[in-house]
Amino acid sequence: MKRSPIVPNSRLSFEASEFAKDKGLFPEFHTACYKAFWENGVNLGDPEVLCDLAQGVGLNPEELQTHLQAGTYTQQTRDQYDEALKLGIRAIPSFIIGPYLFSGAQPYEFFQEVAKRAQDGNPQTLH
Repeated sequence: MKRSPIVPNSRLSFEASEFAKDKGLFPEFHTACYKAFWENGVNLGDPEVLCDLAQGVGLNPEELQTHLQAGTYTQQTRDQYDEALKLGIRAIPSFIIGPYLFSGAQPYEFFQEVAKRAQDGNPQTLH
C-alpha cells in the first residue's frame, strides 16, 4: 500500500459502486478501486477514472457515466451515509461484529477476540 498524494471526494465512487452492485460486479469493481487507489494513488472522485475502472471489470463505462451525471444513486448513497452516522460510524474502515463497533486497522488477533466475544455473548469492553 502506498499513501495516495490526494484525498479524493469519494462520493462518486460510492455511487459507481452501487451501479456495479446492480450489475452483479460489485466485488470486482470494489477490488479494482481499492487497488487503483492504494497502489497507484488515482483520484476516485474523477468520473473518468471510475469509468476506466468500470470498463476494466466488464461494466459499460458510458452507462455508468450516464448514471453518475443523472445522480441515479445519489440519494441511495446519502441514505447509506446517514445510516452509518446513526450507527456511530465516523471513520473508514469501520466494523460491526455483534454488539461491537470499532474503527481503524486492527491486528488479526483483535478480530478473533471480537468474534469470539460476539459469539459467546460476552459484551465486555474491548481494549
